[in-house]
Amino acid sequence: MIDIIQSRQNPLIKERIKLHQKKYRDKTGQFLVEGKRLVEEAIKSKNLLEVFVDDNFIVSEQNSEMLLSLKKNRISCYQVAADLFKELAETESPQGIVGVAKKEIFSLQQLKINSGLILITDGLQDPGNLGAVLRIAWATGVDTLFCLAGTVDPYNGKTVRSSMGGIFHVPIINNVEWSVLHKWCRKFEFQLIAGDLRASVSHFDFSYKERTALIVGNEAQGLLTVNSNDVDEMVKIPLLDGAESLNVSVACGILIYEVIRQRVR
Repeated sequence: MIDIIQSRQNPLIKERIKLHQKKYRDKTGQFLVEGKRLVEEAIKSKNLLEVFVDDNFIVSEQNSEMLLSLKKNRISCYQVAADLFKELAETESPQGIVGVAKKEIFSLQQLKINSGLILITDGLQDPGNLGAVLRIAWATGVDTLFCLAGTVDPYNGKTVRSSMGGIFHVPIINNVEWSVLHKWCRKFEFQLIAGDLRASVSHFDFSYKERTALIVGNEAQGLLTVNSNDVDEMVKIPLLDGAESLNVSVACGILIYEVIRQRVR
């Protein structure tokens, strides 16, 4: 059975709209996921709490399988009026479904080291960039994404959408302090490597160890909280003279795949 909500004064709607704001995401440990693909990934990860759908979503035969999946997994489903759905959704052309998911909270003590490759973001500000980094991390089997204090919220709506589901597959430790993370990396013998256009060493010429921590900095200023003296090596991606610097997520992907290439050759 699908409950119908038509009033903006409905307590549940009022609380869920607040999740567009970071302070309420932090307070509740919940965030919004928009679109069928993300809702499907949230179901698979068992982190989906409830969904809101508009009238068109309900009547479309293409969505019958999704509705059955929600019922099978005993996930509450609410049909909301068109004007209310627009307040829940952030995109200009929404797909008619928005879910509420719970954050998975990880600690340094809980982390499992499998691939031996971790990512550290230092001051990334563009949510789309962070989402793309998450997508790459998922695709390449990165063990953990660490977001140092000052990085954009990984549960920002644009970040979540840009991750294409990666938000549910890569352990995230958010707002970690560099001093704490640095000690942890040293304890578990991670080689600390940062990308920097000013570096003298090409990432092709550097030999990465079995345990590698790749650090990517702010889009415009590079490393903000990471002390360069704490890093084992700064590496650069060679560019032709006159070429603009690469987008941070593209650079991140190039660095990760070089580490992987060296491991499998």
